[in-house]
Amino acid sequence: MEKVWEIPDPEEERRKRRAQLKQQQQQKLAREEKDPSKAYTLSTVVWGLGQLYTDQVGKGATFMVLMLLFTAGTLFSLFFWDTVLVFLVLRDLSLSGAFLDLEILLFCALILWTYNAGDAYHQAAKMRKTRFRGVSSRVTPLLCSFLVPGWGQYLNGQPVKGGIYRSLSVFGIFFLISVPAVILAWPYLENTDSRFIVEEIFAVSVLGAPLLPLLWAFSVHDAFKVSRDDLLKEPLGERLKAAYYRGRTQGWVRGIFPQVKGTFVLVLFLAFFVIVVYYWFPKGYYVEELTSLRSSLGQQGMTIVPELIGRLLDVTR
Repeated sequence: MEKVWEIPDPEEERRKRRAQLKQQQQQKLAREEKDPSKAYTLSTVVWGLGQLYTDQVGKGATFMVLMLLFTAGTLFSLFFWDTVLVFLVLRDLSLSGAFLDLEILLFCALILWTYNAGDAYHQAAKMRKTRFRGVSSRVTPLLCSFLVPGWGQYLNGQPVKGGIYRSLSVFGIFFLISVPAVILAWPYLENTDSRFIVEEIFAVSVLGAPLLPLLWAFSVHDAFKVSRDDLLKEPLGERLKAAYYRGRTQGWVRGIFPQVKGTFVLVLFLAFFVIVVYYWFPKGYYVEELTSLRSSLGQQGMTIVPELIGRLLDVTR
């Protein structure tokens, strides 16, 4: 049998070589690209750590120093509260003014915490050549949103939605901390203009705190739903096109209802929960508890919240 010699095509060899080089460059680029979800997570846990990950050394160090100062001041105030009180009294400083300053400082710290994490995410996203499409895990976004609303949305590659949830969580967490803090500190506060402002903050916190569980529930539900469907991670325009084609090909009921089924079930669950709570704790229970709370707060010198409770009782009667 005669041996057949194959003469390789030089042009074909060059094409293969270029394809291999291009693939190697893409793999190298993928390794060098920053992960926005990692940057966001690092800065959420430790301020500035995400900036260090994205090579923003100066900004990262600044955030870390601010976190260190805020944490040290908070721990010192908690463990040496009596010493702080004596210090303020000896220097004729208003306890009401000091507490109001702490409230403002807490709110600013929450805003800074949120901004620092979002800044790390967007900086990492800018350093990428390809759009970040979210983490591959189906469980991590759910767990992270359970800890902090909006965290899971960032892990799913949805910074706009995550920013909305995270901004609302700033108010929610502030309300959650302010309510018990004001109740504990109120007997020590002098009757000044600062004390009146503190009571206004307390009234807003009391009104806003009940909405926090709803914010948490919707954030967790959304993070879990999006993590299970890669199509939901696409831009809004692409999702609208996909919904339109599903409706045209499968019918609007079969094509659209499965996509909103989870949200519909969540709304039904919340409605069922409200009904159960309403019948388990009848109207008389709430009236009695609110009346007792109104009397207790009035005896402590509060005026705004007792008045709000009184108006609420007038409506329910």
